[in-house]
Parts: sequence; C-alpha cells; structure tokens
Amino acid sequence: MTGLLRRRVVWLPVSVVLLGFVAWRSRIWEATSVLAHVDPAPLVVALALNLIVLVLWAARSADLLAAAGRPVPFLPLVPMTAFANTMNNVTPGSMGELVRLYLLRAHHGVDYATGGAVVLIERAVAIGYLSGSAVVLWLGHAWGVPLGVQAVVILALVAAPAIVYALGLRPAAFVARLPASAIVGAERWGRFGSGLGRLDATVARLLTDPVRAALFALFTAGIFAVYATQLLLAGLAFGVHLDPLVAWATLGLGITAGVISLLPFGLGSTDVVVLALLGAAGVGPLEAAAMTLAYRLVATLPLGLAGIASYAFLSASLPDTGTGGALAAARRGLAGPDEAG
Repeated sequence: MTGLLRRRVVWLPVSVVLLGFVAWRSRIWEATSVLAHVDPAPLVVALALNLIVLVLWAARSADLLAAAGRPVPFLPLVPMTAFANTMNNVTPGSMGELVRLYLLRAHHGVDYATGGAVVLIERAVAIGYLSGSAVVLWLGHAWGVPLGVQAVVILALVAAPAIVYALGLRPAAFVARLPASAIVGAERWGRFGSGLGRLDATVARLLTDPVRAALFALFTAGIFAVYATQLLLAGLAFGVHLDPLVAWATLGLGITAGVISLLPFGLGSTDVVVLALLGAAGVGPLEAAAMTLAYRLVATLPLGLAGIASYAFLSASLPDTGTGGALAAARRGLAGPDEAG
C-alpha cells in the first residue's frame, strides 16, 4: 500500500487535486492585493533558519549515537541526516534511513542494531511528540485550556515513551516473540529476533536514561520550534500575526496529516490541513493560502534541496551498485548477524 501511494502515477494526481482544492478554497486567483504588499525580510529570515534545522538534526543523532556507545563526529552526520530526511519523504518505507544505516556501518562502525535503534527513536518518538503536542495545543487554543494544564499534559506525553519502556512494555521485544518461525524459517527468524532484541535493548537504554531522554526532547522541540517560527515568519511577510502556539499546533497537525497520507512531503494533504486550521484560527483565506505556499518555499523546498545536495556528496561513498546496493546491504544486516560490535 505504501509503495503504491508513493508511485508518481498515484501521488502526483492526488497531490494536484488536493493543491487544486487549496487554490479553490482560498480563491488564490484574487490574491493580487495580498501579494502586492509582501515583505520579503521575514521570508529571508525563515530561509536562513533551515541551517538551524540541519544542525539540530545532526546534533540530535550525534547525541543518541554517543549515548549508545557508538559516537560519530557531528559534521559527517549533517549530510547523512539531511539526505535521510529527504529520502524518507519521497520513498516508501523510510528507505533513506536504510542508506543512513549502511553509511554509519561502513564509515563509522555503527552496527545495524544500534543505528536502527537511533533511527527508530528519531522517527517514531519524534513524530509522536509532534502529533501529541499539536493536538494538546490546538485543543487548548480551541477550548481555552490554561497554559499550565497544557504544559503538564505535554510533559506527560514526553515522559510516556520512557515510562512504557520502564514498565517493560517493549514493542520490539513483543514482535520478536511472535510465532513466525514456521513462515520464514526458524534459523532466519532466530537471527532476526536476536538483532531485534539488541535493537530493543538499545532503545530501552536510551529512552529510560533521564538525561538522554530530556536532551532528545529538547533537540526535537528545537526542530519543531524552528518549523513553527518559519510559519510565523511566513505570516508576517503578509501582515498576519499568528499566536506561536497556534502556529506549532497548526503545522504539527498538518505534518501529521502528511505523514499519514504517505504522499511525498505530505504534498497537498499537509497544505489542506494547514489552510483549514489557519482559517479556524481567524486568518483570511487569501492570507492563509499565501502563508502555506510561502512556508513550502522557505522550508520544505530548501531542506529538500539540501537533501539532494547531500546525496550528491555522499554518493561517492556508496557501493558500486549505488543506492540500491546500500539498501540491500542494510536489509541483509538488519535481517541477519551483525558483526560490527
């Protein structure tokens, strides 16, 4: 299903239809008066903030790897994380992370179980933080919930993964115990279960370490804060002053919709949700459409280009078979014995 939705023949018309709905809903063809008074200065600042995102992506990954006992220098992680995030948005099954696992193993001796644990936390836990905090903040805005109550709920959400693992409710360990040996073969399932056990143990160690969990939450919050600031700046360019918490909630729910839709970069689905929520927050339809488009231009597009540039830089270190060979090597490493550590 994921692969089908990621095929251009499917996602392109779906995205076009959704973006067409955005244009129709906002009557973008009447936006001349709005566009005539755009202030480029906030957009330039928003564009520059992408450098902070790249730094935070790499710093977060470096901190987790160091805590897992497989330290990797910060600078090599900048192109790796940029490339992985771009590929995750345009390929099925987060294939960019498989290539990152291969590169970490080949160049820095990071075994697949450790690399997989770090990637799992960065992907699953981070999107959980974003989605959960966005729901809390939006409901807080809509229902007038005091900020103190919202903060307590968000802190509880941040602590939830650590609590789950501390209680022994470990999803990866549960999967490893499934009776699948009759389907894939006892030996193969045994190897897979062994690797999954090492991955699960690393995830548990990282999530239940209070300092490490707190730093991961801070890095992740910093990344989301930059995203929200970019949306705020996109609004300022068109004379719209948006509440920062509403911006976080709007963008968080929009990105969540994009992840669920499986469309590359959430193209169309994210935009529809962001447009609707901006409207619900009192932003005019023309301004909301202009903000949504401007955010894509100053955030999504530059980070995508950074990922492409990172691929060009990293491709020289891929095997002769290219990305496909790296993917195959990573898959074999995740499914079988891992000798690096």
